[in-house]
Amino acid sequence: MNYIYKSWFALMKRSQFQLEGKIRWLEMLNSDVELVETSNISLDSLRIKAAEILAQLTPLNTAETQSTNLKKAKKRKKSQSSDSDGSLSKNLFEAYGNTEDNLTRCAISYLLKNGCKINDKEEDAKKFAQRRRKLQIQIERLREQLETRIPKGRDLTDAKWLETLVVATQDVPTNETEAKSWQATLLRQSSKVPFPVAYETNEDMTWFKNQFGRICVKFNGLSEHSFQVYCDSRQLHWFKRFLEDQQIKKNSKNQHSSNLFTLRSGRIAWQEEEGKGDPWNVNRLTLYCSVDTRLWTIEGTNQVREEKAEKIAKIIINTKAKGKLNEEQQAHIKRQNSTLDTINNPFPRPTKPLYKGQSHLLVGISLGLEKPATLAVVDGTTGQVITYRSITQLLGDNYKLLNRQRQQKHSLSFIPPTPNSSNTCCTKSVWRI
Repeated sequence: MNYIYKSWFALMKRSQFQLEGKIRWLEMLNSDVELVETSNISLDSLRIKAAEILAQLTPLNTAETQSTNLKKAKKRKKSQSSDSDGSLSKNLFEAYGNTEDNLTRCAISYLLKNGCKINDKEEDAKKFAQRRRKLQIQIERLREQLETRIPKGRDLTDAKWLETLVVATQDVPTNETEAKSWQATLLRQSSKVPFPVAYETNEDMTWFKNQFGRICVKFNGLSEHSFQVYCDSRQLHWFKRFLEDQQIKKNSKNQHSSNLFTLRSGRIAWQEEEGKGDPWNVNRLTLYCSVDTRLWTIEGTNQVREEKAEKIAKIIINTKAKGKLNEEQQAHIKRQNSTLDTINNPFPRPTKPLYKGQSHLLVGISLGLEKPATLAVVDGTTGQVITYRSITQLLGDNYKLLNRQRQQKHSLSFIPPTPNSSNTCCTKSVWRI
């Protein structure tokens, strides 16, 4: 529920900002005839005033664009021009809000609706009306979303769907809104499995081995149930590490910190499968684990430990800097000092030098039908090709697997011959690719 409402509030906040911005733009968006009537001057005079405002804001906008280009020198020209126009329109909107002069506001509105430019052509009244109507429709839709867009639980038993179906077959909708709501309910296809359950801390999961030697896990809140882990051999070493970390911490009587566990968080979710029977037998329960790969080796663990120690030290210093501390703040400092002591007691890890990347080396892969993959390593500073590798070199002794895959694909690309219904005497087989 926390995730649902947090995301819902974020969407509502974004929609509200969009609505306010579009309403403001609708108030500013006027045709040339309306701007001339409001400003009490001719269209040519309005264009002259708009050109003066544009000349005043252009040097400021140019300076901002140059500073942006210094920070992002590798941007393309197209993106630079779009950033420049966006910055100019932003300055125009700010100028419109900061002034109360009627003529200046009309000139700014003229510039904004014409893309921050002076338009010498006569305005097409029909196109402008379509543009204004389009904006009004967008505002109406945003208002409807803000009024009716409330988080709703999924109908796992189809009770609401059946109720709506009965009502729709027996009654006539009173208005178009009710008809649309019935249609939306009947056409909505929701997932048949419950929402996933997230475990944001690594101590919400307890790892152990059962009497058969299989790794099992229990979850906080579901401790009466234990789950056996079924995985591929490529993932087995991770689960062994999760079990090992918890056992070390338990055997050392909490002298190690869970801040250095390789496992960071987990999530259990139902994966939908096809078949007949009870949902808990047809569908499959899946465990997703988030890990920090640096915590696999002693070198990476030391790197993480230094980062966490620095962060904890800053928290302690900032808390002590407040002066006289209450009991809660003193207990907080005590917990932070305890954590600082335990993270300095590292877990036994294998040793492996930290990887140091070389940003000037680039790897490119060419994919094709005749040559499935060709790899090239290039020095980006000089543009010199360091090495090439063909598909034969890349696969080595496993190249025969590619040939086998090609043969299987070739054989499966044919459809078995069917008798020729128009001429049963014909013995020639027809193969379709």
